Amino acid sequence: MNYSSYLLASWLCVMLGYSQATIGEDLRTLMEYFNESTSSDISDNGTLFLNMMDRWKEDGDKKILMSQIVTVYFKIFEIFKNNTIIKKSVENIKEDMIMKFFTNNTASKVNDFEAVINTQVNDLRVQKKAIFELALIMNDLSSKPHLRRRKRRQNRKQGEIKQ
Repeated sequence: MNYSSYLLASWLCVMLGYSQATIGEDLRTLMEYFNESTSSDISDNGTLFLNMMDRWKEDGDKKILMSQIVTVYFKIFEIFKNNTIIKKSVENIKEDMIMKFFTNNTASKVNDFEAVINTQVNDLRVQKKAIFELALIMNDLSSKPHLRRRKRRQNRKQGEIKQ
């Protein structure tokens, strides 16, 4: 199933009244599966993501962290996509995550996100392309905060002129 199909299925689920109760059931199914198949070592060394989420307070920062966390979950879901016991629950939860993370539900953004997740970093050709693009990426990373500060300064100056 491709991601445009996931999006279509997501919208159909919303239209047909697919509820949070179903997601709750799917989460319980996954938790029961993992409780049966693993020992009780999940409490060792604290939480995996929750402590990090507490430390990242600003919305923009949380969105960055959440994108990485969603990536981890998508990779986990990929491992279990052929497991007949939890396949349906994994698909339902992934669809729900897509709807919540990509609030405007554009298929191209989901596809781009998946392409980044699935980038084969051990491939020499990918490494060369990434290094070739690195200067542009670094420039894009550094230019955004600068533009925000500049825009705020412009807004202040315009406010002073009006007064």
